[in-house]
Amino acid sequence: MFIGRRVAVYRIDEFLGEGGFAYVYKARDTNLDIDVALKVLKPAFAYDEVFEENFRREAHRAAKFRHPNVIAIHYAGKDDDIVFFSMDLLETGLKDLLKQGRPLEEGVIIKVGIDVASALQFAHTHEGGIVHRDLKPDNILFDRHGNAVVTDFGIAEAATNYTAATGTTVYVGTPKYMSPEQARGQRVDHRSDIYSLGVTLYEMAVGEAPFTGRDWFELGRKHIEEPPPLICEKNPDLDPELERVILKCLQKNPTDRYQSAEHLRSELGRLEGVAQRTVILTVQPTQEKKAPTPVPTPAPSVKEAVEEEAREAQRRPADLYEATTQPPPKRSRRWVWLMAAAVLVGFVGAYSYDLGSLRTWGESQFPALARIPYIGTGSVYATSFMYASVEGGAAVDGQFDMTFSGPVDRSTATGTNVQLLGPESRRIPAEVTLSPDGTRITITPTARLAYAAPYVLRITPQLLSAHGSPILKNARATQPGGEWRFTTGNPPPDTDAPFLAESTPAKDARNVAADQPIRLTFNEEMDPTTLNRESVRLLDAQGSAVDISVYTGDDLQTAQVQPARSLRRGASYTLVLSDSITDRSGNRLVPDTLAFITATPAATPVTPAEPAILNVRVQPREAINYVRVVLDGDTIGYLPKLNEQIESRRRHNLKLLATFSEYSAYSLQVFEDEFTLRPGQSIDLDPEITPFGFLTVTSEPIADVFIDNEMIGTTPLAGYTLPAGPHQLDLHPRGDDITRYGVLQRQINVPQFQQLTLGSLRLPAAR
Repeated sequence: MFIGRRVAVYRIDEFLGEGGFAYVYKARDTNLDIDVALKVLKPAFAYDEVFEENFRREAHRAAKFRHPNVIAIHYAGKDDDIVFFSMDLLETGLKDLLKQGRPLEEGVIIKVGIDVASALQFAHTHEGGIVHRDLKPDNILFDRHGNAVVTDFGIAEAATNYTAATGTTVYVGTPKYMSPEQARGQRVDHRSDIYSLGVTLYEMAVGEAPFTGRDWFELGRKHIEEPPPLICEKNPDLDPELERVILKCLQKNPTDRYQSAEHLRSELGRLEGVAQRTVILTVQPTQEKKAPTPVPTPAPSVKEAVEEEAREAQRRPADLYEATTQPPPKRSRRWVWLMAAAVLVGFVGAYSYDLGSLRTWGESQFPALARIPYIGTGSVYATSFMYASVEGGAAVDGQFDMTFSGPVDRSTATGTNVQLLGPESRRIPAEVTLSPDGTRITITPTARLAYAAPYVLRITPQLLSAHGSPILKNARATQPGGEWRFTTGNPPPDTDAPFLAESTPAKDARNVAADQPIRLTFNEEMDPTTLNRESVRLLDAQGSAVDISVYTGDDLQTAQVQPARSLRRGASYTLVLSDSITDRSGNRLVPDTLAFITATPAATPVTPAEPAILNVRVQPREAINYVRVVLDGDTIGYLPKLNEQIESRRRHNLKLLATFSEYSAYSLQVFEDEFTLRPGQSIDLDPEITPFGFLTVTSEPIADVFIDNEMIGTTPLAGYTLPAGPHQLDLHPRGDDITRYGVLQRQINVPQFQQLTLGSLRLPAAR
């Protein structure tokens, strides 16, 4: 639209793309003789003075941001009818790295996450704070040094302020990356950006976004209700700690996410030293890539050094010494003390090693004795394993606590050494925290557990006490590490309404066999006593009930409706499912209807008494599969038709109609002839017809379709048949859209005997 125009000191050279509110162009700064990116507000918004003012104000505000991970804005202004701002030209972005089903390296994920989190922290806390609201891979670019740079700060803010000022709703955000609070239409804060960054990091780690859907509403519902699939199931090689960080960003409740981008950045920074850091370079192919920059190991703090020195001192054996200041005991009583000491040592040894179940008995009588360790081990061991209990087992959304007889080494209390395993020994990402006194570990799963499923909590031999010794499962254990097995509770009572998930025939099906049963599949098990002829009714076109029988499948999710006799051919029927149908919990079915049309009866071939012979082909031969033969008003099949017996001594009318398929609503007559034959006479028709093709068009919004200035229907238009070659296509807005959109005009070239598909054409804004 604006290519070739000059705006202030910029010459617009190339179209790069577009967003919801603006176009992006590559432009030349004729003063500095450099290339820049020029963001131009779309005409539909540029002519709105309130939106334009908000757009320019937020652009000026964002231009004050100076941060290495935030795009640099040079100038914002208006020239004639163009509202714009210029910024650094960065032609490579994160979306160029993402490939479906191909995860990126951990180093790349961590590097991008740290850079973007730094940009968000800066934006959230400077110049009054800006929430991005539309963070996604398209808005994350790379500079020449491989650093991630975030764009479009302030644009969503301008749209939000416009909505607040005028009451006119302007939708902000991309459904694939929006937070649950955005999907609900609630007010958002900086934690919404953290969720969107979590979606982006998830896509980098898996190769696909956590949620997909057919439309905005399905995506929004999944963001609000469904937990994201576990990353370990799609990319088992990813570090569980990185998975934990990503899934914490994706918590539905904002209070359960990281409460600041700085906290998220520090968490990723802690992992950066573990993963091999990968630097992304976006320089030209002819330039030589720089080697990755090594990550320096930070010097320990004074507190950490003191703690480490204390741990080392505890690991060293105690100093030995002799007591020489006390006088020797009297000889006459030495044997008494020796015997008493021997008895005491024997009793303590027997108790510690549980000889004769002595310790087991003692702990059952005096529970406090369970905290006494074995002699000589110096061990710390688990004294309890607790979780929130519900009916049937552990809560699926709770946490697990382990207490120990002594303090645990904080550096070893990680998700690597304290593991939560699910069915088939799959690692469940969880956050592991240690209490201030070091005697309690809390394990919080970052994904919802499954109902009524077995799980295992495991500590490895690498989990150490503050003294450096491996931790034991209990006081009687002799090997380090241990496991605790438990089962989660049963699901809560079912309160969701069941619905029809699938049917054969499908809704609005045509050419359904008149004698086939109707098969229904529900989303859950149904109460078979509620599926009967009162709750399920089959009606004909006049609304009269058809006698049926209803059978329920063994799995209780399927049912079969069998008409008492064959349905009429070529007739329409409607199956009605009422809300008196319930599932096994008593929840009523969402009422539904299933309409279909039975197949037209095939014409019974009649052999004339004195037949003539008809042979029909067409040229070119590529057209044969798309040409329907109509004789005297009745379709007799598709070409070629050979040795077709027809009645003699009668005048016949033959038409050839081009059509995309037998179900297509559109056709084009390509030949017509009339003739009369004598008995036994044969006629061979092989006309050369004008080549034709098919057109399929969809648009946003729905529009009236004109071809060569003739209206032929509305979008979506599928399989429209027309002569092959060039045509003029015009899409006109309808109804209330006339004031918002203009006419889309396009020259098209329809290929011979093929389909031209024009998908999701967008009507231009009204001028």
